Amino acid sequence: MNENTNTGSILAGKTVLIAGATGGIGSAAALQLAQQGARLLLSGRNEARLQTLAGQIEYATGAEPDLFAADLSDPVQSTRLVEAAQTAFGQAPDVVINAAGVGAIRPVEALTPDDFQTLIATNLLGAMYLSQAAVRVMAPRKSGHILHVVGILGKAPMANATAYCASKYGLTGFLSALRAEISRRYNIKVTGLYLGGVDTPFYDNPAVEMKVQRDKMLSADDAANAIVYALSQPSHLVLGELTLQPDSHQL
Repeated sequence: MNENTNTGSILAGKTVLIAGATGGIGSAAALQLAQQGARLLLSGRNEARLQTLAGQIEYATGAEPDLFAADLSDPVQSTRLVEAAQTAFGQAPDVVINAAGVGAIRPVEALTPDDFQTLIATNLLGAMYLSQAAVRVMAPRKSGHILHVVGILGKAPMANATAYCASKYGLTGFLSALRAEISRRYNIKVTGLYLGGVDTPFYDNPAVEMKVQRDKMLSADDAANAIVYALSQPSHLVLGELTLQPDSHQL
């Protein structure tokens, strides 16, 4: 076991819930935040993968994250996830990160009703349920930070990504309205992270019918660096939106 944490970091001691923690971006963010000294509760749908990730983090940093398996598309599970974080931390989490998401990239005529429903249920409704649950526990203490990994297709349309773009554009609109509603009322920060082309298992999904050059993409560590950067701003500042793209994928 290694004890490799930065106790002088602005994030040291912060309580952080990460949904979608077992994905490429979520797991990289979990490791970097543990290295910054944050206290973590990790969530995903697969309990075994959560256990594996927790073991990797403990080996690398000495930190022992709390775990809670949940499917964000179920509003009851989203609420229970935030409640579990509140119980584990003894307070509302300082930060809630949503790195969960699913993809289906194919011509519109090839999409199935299940594709539409799954994309909206996870990428949009799941994000909304998690945000609502987070606001309910953060509002009484009048502080907190909610960060969603939206992706660049929440800002830029792409052929063969009609349903996926719809789910992500919807999330962009939700976050813009949420920021206007809660930033002053409850002093809760809201950040949307717009990443273009990140080399993760997302592209291993047969439903993602794209030819990509993965060696020219951002790495999961690049994405995690952006998350740490957004969360490390002084208390009087907030990055409402942050866009990060590789040179090969500029808009």
